[in-house]
Amino acid sequence: MEIYRGTVPTVSFPHPVSGTSVSQVTWSINGGTQQTAAPVLGTGETTAVLGYLQNDGTLRVTWTFTIPGAGSYTEEQVYDVVTPILPISEIKEIIESDSDEDAITIEKATRNIIKAHCGQDFGKYVGQISVSGSGEPNLRLPRRIISITSINGATTMNNTVAVRGNGWYLMSKNRGVPSIRADFDGWHENPYTSEVPIFAPYASQYYSFTRNREFVIDGVWGWESVPASVTEAAKLLVNDYACGDSIYRDRYVASLTAADWKLQFNDGAFVDTGNVRANQLLAEYVLQRGWVVI
Repeated sequence: MEIYRGTVPTVSFPHPVSGTSVSQVTWSINGGTQQTAAPVLGTGETTAVLGYLQNDGTLRVTWTFTIPGAGSYTEEQVYDVVTPILPISEIKEIIESDSDEDAITIEKATRNIIKAHCGQDFGKYVGQISVSGSGEPNLRLPRRIISITSINGATTMNNTVAVRGNGWYLMSKNRGVPSIRADFDGWHENPYTSEVPIFAPYASQYYSFTRNREFVIDGVWGWESVPASVTEAAKLLVNDYACGDSIYRDRYVASLTAADWKLQFNDGAFVDTGNVRANQLLAEYVLQRGWVVI
């Protein structure tokens, strides 16, 4: 289930039996601080209004409830918090519909087409991501990074690491290997800690991200907002849905013929997004072999 970022959502818990009472609702996003919400009893279900969701991630809602004659239980609901590729109000204007449900369905389909084509999404995530080092001075990232808070808990890295490739990899600023390199083993966030083995201070020189070592990077990931070219491409794809021809392309129908008309699709209608103008607008954001085309 999905919930949009930038909203104050209402979640619901269907009652398993009549007479079910909910005593507590707690929620957290991306494993953060547990927060509480007030349960509101309804017909056959209990609802709760959560707080404002600022970032993408995993939302977990835990319901504590009592079933008459059976005891108390807890149940967890998991939601994906996502950034819409276009505002729902704008999609409704394009498709000329007042239905939120139709607009949400089209938004989800359009967002997933663009995500599949580009190899990335355009939301904003705040938290930790673990990346395995390759022994090179550059560390490829699985997701674009906006800013770094810490690496493996170390926050003093301004003179040792730089964000490069439009946020798709980290690069060491220090170059070269220490003149005495008997125990040199690449990057270590703090040579004075009690890790085993203990490394000499010069080993903290940032030359490489040690092979197979896990680097837990805490920071802000993704995009502050959906890039303009991406939203323009999304508008074109939403308009394709509004025109109605997407249902045929989704089924690989190459041509339709009637008594006095014929509709035939070019082979390109079944490649990438299915819209050549959208493909061109998205070209800058398509990842190639793990790297973004810049």
